[in-house]
Amino acid sequence: MSYDLDRIKTMLPEYLERSGIGITKRAASHVECHCPLHQDGTPSFAADLVAGVWLWKCWPCGVGGTVIDLHADKNGISRSCHDAIKGTAEVLGIPDNGKSLPPMTTDQRRARAAMNAAQNAERLEQENAERITDALKGRRVDILAPFLSSSWRADFWDDSPTILDGPVEDDARLFIRGLFNPEDVLWLGDQFDSGEASHAENFRTACKWLRLGNLPPRIAPGIFKSGVISRSDSNLIRSPFIVIESDDLIGHKPTDDNEREENKRLCAALICLCRDRLKLTLRAVIDTGGKSLHGWFDRPSDDALKALLSISQGLAIDKGVVTRASNPLRLPGCVHKTTGRKARLHFLNSNTF
Repeated sequence: MSYDLDRIKTMLPEYLERSGIGITKRAASHVECHCPLHQDGTPSFAADLVAGVWLWKCWPCGVGGTVIDLHADKNGISRSCHDAIKGTAEVLGIPDNGKSLPPMTTDQRRARAAMNAAQNAERLEQENAERITDALKGRRVDILAPFLSSSWRADFWDDSPTILDGPVEDDARLFIRGLFNPEDVLWLGDQFDSGEASHAENFRTACKWLRLGNLPPRIAPGIFKSGVISRSDSNLIRSPFIVIESDDLIGHKPTDDNEREENKRLCAALICLCRDRLKLTLRAVIDTGGKSLHGWFDRPSDDALKALLSISQGLAIDKGVVTRASNPLRLPGCVHKTTGRKARLHFLNSNTF
């Protein structure tokens, strides 16, 4: 038995739909949905069409690949076995083309062995990460305790290298001017302003955004190619920052003002821990106006980032926000639709001198 692999790898969106997995965001070369591999409250599964092949990634799971790999992971079978291909084809309704598979060459056998070894190493790494997560969850309160402060707002304002005593309406421009170079192409817009021809206007240089009277409510932390219309990772040219946040440091998503305030206090401690103990360079702190704070940090080395991600789940850090520089995050000064409060800049350490 054999199947048209090239065709199968172009049909990830169809596979999701045929498997009953609703696509929450769709563009010509980008889709997002709830991950079929884990309990997923917020869509964390994203796929991009790259050179005619759909490649997916789930940031919390830490895995990705083609539609065949998704089918294998979803059904608990080896990615390299023929059943993974056959099962994917059956879901898609693609028949066996009747050709027998050619025998594997020595190079193909070696490649398969290397792939299996890599997958085993990945599984061991995942198991180790789960052990670290369990250990950190039990000690999270003690870990954050030295950094807790009831005056966290004043603490950040006092520590801010940039004086933040102006009206909240000035925050967005201070933020953009402080973190980005004038010719950096930035995406600003509402959450789903991406993927259509009309969305070209959402990609402008920082200096052009600063000339506008009113700015959109969200910004992506990455720097984009000129002339693009899609806010996708494939259109990034640089990712100078990572953003650390947590919506549920109190153990669940806050439901009232008291819980939102306590979650922010814990977020402030988490940001200070990353700055003072992990020695990440803090650039900005934004109160989203909702239930969390966003800590913008210089992107660390690959090894330091990998170490951070290994402890992220144990510290309730949103891994998807850390790893995706194309995420739409709240811009200071925007109004939170749930609370009616404006996002506020509490700390700014400019890097554009």
